[in-house]
Amino acid sequence: MRIGIIGAGGVGAYFASALTVAGHEVHVLSTPRHVQPLTVQGLRLTTGDGQDSTVALAGVATDAESIGGCEAVILACKAGQVHDAMTAAGPLLGKNTPVLPLQNGVTAAEQIHRAVGAGHALGGVCMIISYLVEPGHVHHVGGQPAVTLGELDGAATSRVRDLKAVLDGAGITATVSSDISTDMWRKFMLITSYGGVGALCRKPVGEVRSHPHTRRLVQDAMAEVAAVGRAAGANLTEADIQITMSQYDAFTPDSTASMQRDLAAGRPSELDEQNGTVVRIAQHHGIPAPIHTTIYRTLSILEKS
Repeated sequence: MRIGIIGAGGVGAYFASALTVAGHEVHVLSTPRHVQPLTVQGLRLTTGDGQDSTVALAGVATDAESIGGCEAVILACKAGQVHDAMTAAGPLLGKNTPVLPLQNGVTAAEQIHRAVGAGHALGGVCMIISYLVEPGHVHHVGGQPAVTLGELDGAATSRVRDLKAVLDGAGITATVSSDISTDMWRKFMLITSYGGVGALCRKPVGEVRSHPHTRRLVQDAMAEVAAVGRAAGANLTEADIQITMSQYDAFTPDSTASMQRDLAAGRPSELDEQNGTVVRIAQHHGIPAPIHTTIYRTLSILEKS
């Protein structure tokens, strides 16, 4: 399959490597700093168990016109970059080319629609721990990468089945969902809550969850998101909150959320796309969200534009 990947960071670079090894024609649309390393040296993948490999991509470019049409597009940029990235990615798309967004959040499909029109966006949830060591070098920490994907209306289409087969064949566990919106909200409930509270406390997961007050704050923050999600049409229940808390409890004690790390390091973060989105959707539906409002307002002083 001819696949376009937008973004050459930790997620995009990993997918580009895995899909290339699986025999697909992978073209990466990236910012200029990635072009020379990826073109001259190739894409290097290291893993937590000591493996080290390099692949040559089919193409790397800063403009979509030079790549041309693709059979599928994987969108791996930051959540705040989705609209601009897709506006520039028009030449990658044919009439029915699916776009699989892998961002944390629940607004990517809407932004894709606004940028390139309806009919392209799928829903996606990505579970992977990988990061960019430097341009051209991605490190996969460990664990089995997984993607849940589906049509936004729940239809069982051939393009979703085909993309699942491609991902499975690349060693990425893929699951097709008939309710991808709820799946995205479920992950959103996790990342906004533990990431927001962790960033407020400036403590890793192990310390936050072992203190009774902050543990309860995370759980109450999840309940807020569940209520907002239900108002937006997601099928979230009390059981989902308990399942999500179990996932939180399974994190290694020294874990921190990417938003928390970005804020601590003075880098641009996804605060607006995560907790800010909870606040805006809550306001739209008239749902109170005092915890996420406090998180968003407090952490905004640390945000770098």
